[in-house]
Amino acid sequence: MAAPMPENTGRTEAAERILAAAKHLFARDGYSSVSIRDIAEAAGVSKANVFHHFASKEELYVETLRRCCEAARALIQAFAEDQAREPAEQLRAFVRADLRRALDDPDATRLVLAEAFDASPSQARTLVNQVFGADFRRMTEIFSRGQEDGSWRQDTSPALMASLMLAANTFYTAHREVLRQLPGVDFADDPDQYADHVVDILLDGIQKEA
Repeated sequence: MAAPMPENTGRTEAAERILAAAKHLFARDGYSSVSIRDIAEAAGVSKANVFHHFASKEELYVETLRRCCEAARALIQAFAEDQAREPAEQLRAFVRADLRRALDDPDATRLVLAEAFDASPSQARTLVNQVFGADFRRMTEIFSRGQEDGSWRQDTSPALMASLMLAANTFYTAHREVLRQLPGVDFADDPDQYADHVVDILLDGIQKEA
């Protein structure tokens, strides 16, 4: 993965079609298996048109990844500005919204998770800086706030709690079809129910005893 690109909000309609096609193909087939010709055909443009908007396949890939993260950034920003809720209520709302965001754009979710799975140390640092870092920090801030106001135990790690919560959402997103086939699973098609159960179980473990 290349270095992050600056945001470009002036994309043409053709460029948007190219980005949409690239996201779907990269998510389905992987970076190395997708050619510029494949993307051009899927977008209904010429190869020359692709190169008019993007200097290389790598540049197109990085811009596609950046676009995949926009919804997550917007969600994180909204919760960062919302300090009126109690920590438990804020956590529940955040986990629900984060899970819904991942499910609403499966290509984006699949692409980012694949990038994380195969990342080298340098790529992992870029992913943390550009994708996962803000999400993770927001989660740890919620847990820290609950500890500071006395609601939750002091002997639990906010980083560990955030890791468990994000891992639960990642598992649900990546394995939803498998969950539908498992006996006793009644939440595969109800992400809000799943999110609420996960939060309830976690909070039960960190709730400060009266």
